[in-house]
Amino acid sequence: MNITVVGSTNMDLVYRVPHIVKAGETLHSTQHELFFGGKGANQAVTAGQLGAKVNFIGNVGADDFGEKVKRNLQEKRVNTTAIRTVGLTGQAIIQVADSGENSIVLFPGANFLVSTDQIEASKEIIESSQVLLLQLEIPIHTVDLAANIAQSQGVHIILNPAPAQKLSDSLLSKVSILTPNETELEVLTGLKTETDEDLLQACSFLLQKGVGTVVVTLGGKGAFYMNEHEYGRVQANKVEVKDTTGAGDAFNGALAVAICQGKSLKESIIYASNVASYVVTQMGAQPIFPFPVPQTIMRYSDN
Repeated sequence: MNITVVGSTNMDLVYRVPHIVKAGETLHSTQHELFFGGKGANQAVTAGQLGAKVNFIGNVGADDFGEKVKRNLQEKRVNTTAIRTVGLTGQAIIQVADSGENSIVLFPGANFLVSTDQIEASKEIIESSQVLLLQLEIPIHTVDLAANIAQSQGVHIILNPAPAQKLSDSLLSKVSILTPNETELEVLTGLKTETDEDLLQACSFLLQKGVGTVVVTLGGKGAFYMNEHEYGRVQANKVEVKDTTGAGDAFNGALAVAICQGKSLKESIIYASNVASYVVTQMGAQPIFPFPVPQTIMRYSDN
């Protein structure tokens, strides 16, 4: 299993609060912790802990956080030879409510300095991958170039379109699997996403743009998927939620692993959903997976 992740690294500053702060409101936090984060790093760490060979292309800052972030990736079985050190490490200010819901403020830092030169320098890494995993916390032109390189060699491209933004038809047409949540799906299509009929219409819109498969992550409601051959739902496991931060990233990292293993689309989504369900029972965006990985995570059937 050979996966390349092009994306972001962050240090997450997490504050436990009774509820997400409202405009003009001041809240006392009952707990403050530092966690490793960044959508790209979260996805890479998940895939690495699930047994994949993972290469990471991105940046860390020239600061203490940057050194810690890079060391953490290495400890989680991620190859960091394509990481550059520049600027300040990206940070995420995260509120986690007692309900488990979260809100996030991002400082991109070094992530916005990921350049097309970096992508070109790592061209062979991308070309030799089974799956290229992308998100949108780095400049969009670097994402587009990485997708171009991958497409030219038939590399499977998974794009997690977060944070939400409009994307060009050119980029969408290169994507093998697009993995928006409901909000991101609405931004991408301009269509409602409230009912299954809405989801069908929105996913159909993206398929017409050339996307191979759309997998919509629905949090506790599981996932909805659609391509030109099939559509359906996968239910999420019922678990005690502690922190939803990084659940979508875990889903994407695990999805990439299952695709590399040659599993069917539905089997891959079930596996990814199982992994995401485990992650929300832990604090932080990069929880440590037990080894060997429990069968409740590894199973591919929802029977």
